[in-house]
Formats: sequence, structure tokens, C-alpha cells
Amino acid sequence: MNKVLKASFIFTGTIIGAGVLGLPYVIEKSGFLIGLVDIVLIGALVLLVSLMLGEVTLRTKNPHQLPGLAEKYIGKEAKHLIAFLSILSIYGALTAYIQGSGDIILYFFDIPSLIAKLLFFIPLATITCFGIKGVEKGEDIFTPLIIIFIFIISLGSLFHFDKANLTKVELSNFFTPMGIIIFAFSGLFAIPQMKEILWFERKNLKKSILIGFSIPFFLYVLFTFSCLGALDGEISEVATISLGKHYGIFFSIFGNLFALFAMATCFISLGNALIEIYNQDYGINKKISFIFAMSPPLIALAGLSTFTEVLSLTGTLFIIPLYILTIYIFCKVKRFGERKPEYELRLPYWLPHLIALFLLFVSILVSFNHKYDSFFIADFLFSICRSIFI
Repeated sequence: MNKVLKASFIFTGTIIGAGVLGLPYVIEKSGFLIGLVDIVLIGALVLLVSLMLGEVTLRTKNPHQLPGLAEKYIGKEAKHLIAFLSILSIYGALTAYIQGSGDIILYFFDIPSLIAKLLFFIPLATITCFGIKGVEKGEDIFTPLIIIFIFIISLGSLFHFDKANLTKVELSNFFTPMGIIIFAFSGLFAIPQMKEILWFERKNLKKSILIGFSIPFFLYVLFTFSCLGALDGEISEVATISLGKHYGIFFSIFGNLFALFAMATCFISLGNALIEIYNQDYGINKKISFIFAMSPPLIALAGLSTFTEVLSLTGTLFIIPLYILTIYIFCKVKRFGERKPEYELRLPYWLPHLIALFLLFVSILVSFNHKYDSFFIADFLFSICRSIFI
């Protein structure tokens, strides 16, 4: 496989995770047409921010993850803030994936819960030991599988399709699906790794980002369309569960396998990104970085958190602030970059700021429907933006 596809698959594999399984549930509340507008709108914004980060990495001589880039162009305080957000968001995701994958393995095998979680954690943690090479090999195996499985599930759903199920339109719920759509499209941590893979072909980074993003975008639309068409408003938070209940074990097996492989790709990419934060941005020995990265998620083996609780808190508190801070780094790197990039986004001065404000607005709206303290979340995000733009 050539380097462009390898880099693209890392981005695709990082993006496609547990979030896609929840898209039909939240989009059903607004109706497919409204949900499609949300997917296109949020998808375009996330892609633009991803291209911004790609340009930032190309304007930087040495490899860095987000915290290192923040230190170089904003300052040490920003580095520590982004490191805090990045590390906690990745720990939250890794913990959720261990927990969720353990539950899926229990569906197939009657074994103790601890053993099920270890069967997921040990081989994937081992893959991350090999750094970017391990990520390449892991994504080469798992990403094609998740693409195949989501296609199978979507095409299978079309056999039960009823166009009447897509006629619902609830404009009052226009913003309702946006929180989980933002989470489902998140893959920023893969982009610095993509630059490493394309180190001698950096001119292809933009192409890899576009290819890597286009695959999940198309699959998300297809999956949501087919699930909503097959299910008459009776959709669980994990759509494949409803498909399995209504249409048999075929959907249960392929749905669970898809979820397992999707979480595996995310675990590998995010685990390596966390190791690189410790190693590249803080200068910690690689072996110690691996221990720091892999040890805390083991808390999931004790069953202290549920999959949905960890995933929800992670998405609400950490992902959107990282997007906003990435936009600010992009604005700074235009003036203080270290090298001429292989591609350059020519955007109006006001557009990045407008995107940041829109994301902040969405996060506040989502937080008011969140079970955690809404005012704390809104104030937390507003404080970050105020410190950046004022």
C-alpha cells in the first residue's frame, strides 16, 4: 500500500469509532433531511479545521503533536492547556474503548469481564509499542475491515428500507445531533502522525486528509440513511442493537464486529498519539511514555466507568476546545511558521474566528442537554475562547 493511502487510512480509522453507531439515534430526533444538513455543515467545518492543522504541521520543521505546536506558536501556558485537554480526552477515549470492547467480546464469549477487556487491551497496547510503524500496520488491517462491515450493515438495512421513515422534519431539533456529529468526525490527533508517514511526500498531506475524511463522511451518510429507512422511529442509542432486535442475528454479529474493529483502530491511533505527546512534546523516554500512555486506561478493567459515560464527558469537555485552540494556532502560524508549507489555505481573516464562535455556540447548546453541570461546561469553554481572542 502506498504512503498516501496509509496516511489516509490512519485518518479514516481515527475518525470512525463508536460515534457513528449513535448517529441514527440523534438524527432521528430531527429527521434525516435536517440531519443530513447537520452532517454536511459539521463535516465541512471539521474538515476545514483538519486542513488548518495539516498546514500547521507543514509549516513546522520537527514532528510535534498538538501540545508541542501550541508551545511553539502560542506559548508554554497554551502548551500545558492543550496537553491537559489532549491527554484527558485520549485517556477518556481509550478507557471507553476498553470498556465498550470488553462488552462486545462478552457478547460472543461467556468469559469473565476482566478477561474480555484484557483480550482487547493487550494485543492493541502491544501494537502501539512499535510507534508509527505499529499504527501503519494496525490501520492496514483494521480500517479496511470497518469499511467492509459498515457497508455490509448499511446494504443489509436497505433490504428493509421504507422511504416513509425519512419524511420526518423537526426544525426545532436542528442543533440536537451536532454534538455527537462533532465527536463522530473527530480525528485531529491523526494528522501529525500522517505527516510522519508522508515525511518524504509531504506534498500529499492535503490529498491524504481529503481522502481520509471523505471515506467516513460517505459511510456516515449511507449508514444513517439506511438505518433510519429500516427502523420506524424505534432506534436505540447504538443503532446496530435495534437492527439486531428487528431483523435478526446477522445485524447483531456484523454490528458488534464493526464496533469492535472501529474501536481498535481508534485505540491504536490515539494510543500512539498520546505516547508521542509525552515523547516528542515533553521529551520523556519512549518506554516511559508508553507506560504513561497505557497504564491509566487500565482503570477500565476495574469497571469503574461505563462506556457511554466516559465517551459523553470526553466529547463535551475536551474535543470542541481542542478545535478552537487549533484554529488559534493556525492563525498564529500564518505569521510565525518555520518553513513554507506544501499547501496553504487562503481564507478570509474573519472565517476562522467565525468557525470558532460557531463551535463554541454549539458546545453551549449541547451542554444544556447534558447530564453534567451545564453552566460549568459553558463557562469552561467560554473562558478558553476569551483568553484566546481577547
